[in-house]
Amino acid sequence: MLLLCRPALAQRDAPPEPVAVPAKPPYKSTVYAHPSPEWTQDRSFTSTRFWRMDPGNFEVQAWLRTRIGHAVDGKRGLATVLWQHEVEIGVAPHLQIDLYENLTMNVDENGHRGIQQEGVQIEARVAIPSYYGQMFGNPVLYFEFHPRRAEPDRVEFRLLMGGAPTKWFYLAVNPYVETNVEATETVTLDTTGAPILLKQSKFIADMEFGATAAFGFRVSEWLRLSGEIKIGADMLGDENNRPHFVGFTGPGFILRPLRNRYFKIMGTCLFALPGTDVRAQEFEPLVIVGSQF
Repeated sequence: MLLLCRPALAQRDAPPEPVAVPAKPPYKSTVYAHPSPEWTQDRSFTSTRFWRMDPGNFEVQAWLRTRIGHAVDGKRGLATVLWQHEVEIGVAPHLQIDLYENLTMNVDENGHRGIQQEGVQIEARVAIPSYYGQMFGNPVLYFEFHPRRAEPDRVEFRLLMGGAPTKWFYLAVNPYVETNVEATETVTLDTTGAPILLKQSKFIADMEFGATAAFGFRVSEWLRLSGEIKIGADMLGDENNRPHFVGFTGPGFILRPLRNRYFKIMGTCLFALPGTDVRAQEFEPLVIVGSQF
């Protein structure tokens, strides 16, 4: 049905007007490009993705994410810390590629908090329409492969949709599913204390599925405020592959203190909704610092 829709009428902030681009040999006539509205070139939300970067644009970002567990028997769970470095690249009119390096700063088995190389992430966004505003909802297919060093590799799929009904208000929604694609290995110690492979356990999917939604307000050219909600199910490492309800919501912001795209600060904090399984985090602060070129 999306493919049969007429051009979208929901993008009222900056209707896509074609821009003349000088043709390159062997072409002789002028060609036309459809630049996306400037706000779509930002990562507008932390948990909800939208659209893709135009060809030739790229951005570097540093993420610091903390997940703080629910209190159990009056004791606060240990916080997990993820430090990510990302490069986003607008490759072609229909394609964006993102590359992540992931470091964790978690407490090890000896009770010491240190830095560990967790793995990498490779993401691709494939836009169905040729340009922003051509199709209702601006649908984009999102694929992620997440190889990890000490845990099973994971994959994720999302459908990215959204738009801007007014010049100051924009929104997005992502149905998603994420799962392990490898069996979990069980490791034990031999009599000398050296780790050995004991056996492979049964496949533990650790699957997540559901949907995220977000909305944002353009307060000024250098400040935007937003809100997000995530509702779904998460197996939370359950060895019996049973899903558990999880829900999170919270506010966010994007600040451009230099009034340009070369430096921005983005933050959000998601809080667990009532009924969320206690094995999930209770709240999740996140800060992103980025620069776009």
